[in-house]
Amino acid sequence: MSLSIILNSNNVATNGTKSQFTYNFINGSLNIPENSLMCVSNVTLPYSWFNVNSSQYNNNVFQYTFPTSTGQQTFTVTLPNGYYAANDINTYLQTKMIENKQYLVNSAGEYVYYITLQYDVNYYAVQLMCFALPTSLPSGYTNPANMTFPSTPSTPQIIISSTNNFGSLIGFNAGTYPSTVQTTNQSFTSNSVPDGSPVNALIMRCNLIDNNVVMPSDIMDSIPISNVPFGSNLTYQPPFPKWVKMKAGRYSYMTVQLVDQNLNTIVATDPNVCITLLLMLGTSTVAPYTKR
Repeated sequence: MSLSIILNSNNVATNGTKSQFTYNFINGSLNIPENSLMCVSNVTLPYSWFNVNSSQYNNNVFQYTFPTSTGQQTFTVTLPNGYYAANDINTYLQTKMIENKQYLVNSAGEYVYYITLQYDVNYYAVQLMCFALPTSLPSGYTNPANMTFPSTPSTPQIIISSTNNFGSLIGFNAGTYPSTVQTTNQSFTSNSVPDGSPVNALIMRCNLIDNNVVMPSDIMDSIPISNVPFGSNLTYQPPFPKWVKMKAGRYSYMTVQLVDQNLNTIVATDPNVCITLLLMLGTSTVAPYTKR
């Protein structure tokens, strides 16, 4: 007979990650005999971990230069921690360019920016466009921010630092794009694979697991997160019980931790989870037959 343990937001550990859970056993302890087994029954949790995080990934800062009547000026963009696709980064960059008075308005009333970032599905890459600023206001345009113009057509530049990991987020090696100011429009495509989602799967670890075919030996299961958009509930129910051996002994508590595919800590923002685990105490050394 199997026993059920349910973990929820009441079991969130106090380490601040909202991805580690502690279950204190009733009556102070649980005796786990030899040949005991555990498996995941089902998991529901919000997809709430960020892909841009200053402390965890160091990937939230980049710079750009912008031509003015007195030469190129350099500006720093710092993304607040959050979840960003390439288009979201582009939108945040545009808000900074509005703050810095680096835009025009065309005859249709649309804001015109001279740097854009967008995801190119066909090439599995991010495309960077740097447009040359004119030397005067184009016909039909207005200049509500009183942006100044260079003496010769000049492109802005994006600066990807080697001291942080923003470049890996959009797939650009450290450097300046274009490397020197140009007089014509410039286009660049990622020169490495964009790592837009550092977390591609979840690994569940548990202090009571004795999985002697993997390292570390406390790995219980893996949870795919494909096709689940950020902010939605991720639901996992194994198609069959994947029983894993437990450590024999007496334990006062159990810890369950969710890490990424490289065993890095997950820092979530929403602890509203429901994790159901099944235990078989003192069964045979081989998991019970399960019809597939």
